[in-house]
Amino acid sequence: MSYGMDAVNAVTQNIPKVTVAAIFQQDPRCLISHPNPAIKILANLKVKPIYVSASAKTTHWPLLEAKYWFYR
Repeated sequence: MSYGMDAVNAVTQNIPKVTVAAIFQQDPRCLISHPNPAIKILANLKVKPIYVSASAKTTHWPLLEAKYWFYR
């Protein structure tokens, strides 16, 4: 068992880790955008500026940034 963001941070740092259970429902994260017919999947945001909170920069954002080549 593990804290949800602990698992995400381990992945971003290439730390070998197996998480059996993580309670993400108590640590919610989301991306919200204005309605745009061109945005159908998460990867469509690659060319759009994305504003993130200070806490996101050290938790889930590095993983999304690396996987989808997002920029801030």
